[in-house]
Amino acid sequence: MMRSDHVFSKPLTIQPTAIDLFAGAGGMTEGLRKAGFKSLLANEYDAMAAQTFSYNHPNVPVIIKDIKELSVDEVLEMAKIKVGELSLISGGPPCQGFSLAGSRLDKDPRNQMFKEFVRLVKGLEPEVFLFENVAGILSMSKGEALKAIVSEFTSIGYKCQYRLVNAADYGVPQARPRFILFGVREGNNFGFPEATHSAIGKNMDFFSTELKPYVTVWDAISDLPIIQQGEGEEVLNHSGNYVNEFQRERRGIRKPGVIYNHRATRHSEAIVKRYAAIPEGGDNSQVPEELRTKKINVFKLDGRKPARTVTCNHRTDLLHPKVPRGTTVREAARLQSFDDDYQFFGNLTRKAKYVTQDDQVGNAVPPLLAKALGDHMRKMKKW
Repeated sequence: MMRSDHVFSKPLTIQPTAIDLFAGAGGMTEGLRKAGFKSLLANEYDAMAAQTFSYNHPNVPVIIKDIKELSVDEVLEMAKIKVGELSLISGGPPCQGFSLAGSRLDKDPRNQMFKEFVRLVKGLEPEVFLFENVAGILSMSKGEALKAIVSEFTSIGYKCQYRLVNAADYGVPQARPRFILFGVREGNNFGFPEATHSAIGKNMDFFSTELKPYVTVWDAISDLPIIQQGEGEEVLNHSGNYVNEFQRERRGIRKPGVIYNHRATRHSEAIVKRYAAIPEGGDNSQVPEELRTKKINVFKLDGRKPARTVTCNHRTDLLHPKVPRGTTVREAARLQSFDDDYQFFGNLTRKAKYVTQDDQVGNAVPPLLAKALGDHMRKMKKW
């Protein structure tokens, strides 16, 4: 049984349409789906990530090819639209190592993926584009790279606005900073969604009902089956019990009571002893010297706070707050705000040529962040 096109948001004037470039496992598409967007098409280079996308979004065609080979005419034909009819194009092209020639992006291959994104936006003329990326893009080349990026979009007729957002502010149990840039073809810029969550005692009155407290790691994963290192399965039954709203909403709509990808890496006795010595919220530098290694980027999650950024190495670098082991793909997916019925395909090790389950989860846009952005666009554009 495949996922339905069930939409959780209240419908507005029209159903906006979207195309997702650099789609990966589909975190952006999933969030936009929940915000009421109709996804017409996705493009992804990696076949395993595309398999995950297609399984979870069976009604969305996926073109599996290098974006450099993707033509505007092919997109129009596959999406069954004309130039200017599309509501939104979203994408997060890899932008590490931008190269500049003066104040503009030059022809360095590292810039090519971004240039292809611009090419398709120019050719398809969506009402809005959404460009998301790493927080470090703000400081690349001392800010000159960002100026060049904005200049590229401005030159094809879009008004640009950008901001660094924190996924935790929108109900994601993870303090994940992301750079978001909107481009609007016609009309005025429309800002960014207001935060729905905050840290009690920081930007929030304890008695305020306007903002909810941040969703913590333990809020997110405490109901999942507790497994030790080397235990777990790709498909497990869940008790069906939940203790908070976040857990209830992660049950999904296809197979409530079933969870996928909850399999823990097997660790040696020495690694388990080292992990056990790391205090909750601490790192590998805090273990006794005789257990310590040169590697210090191993962090034990603090169950009382939103998680650190979930990376592609979470099974070795991001530890469960209570059990001395790395996080499972399902735990990482929960921290990214994926529903339990969102299944990831592929290996857990990098022996194959395709991206792993870890890569797919770590590289994804958190669906609840994408939903917040989608809800805001619909409200401001009256879609």
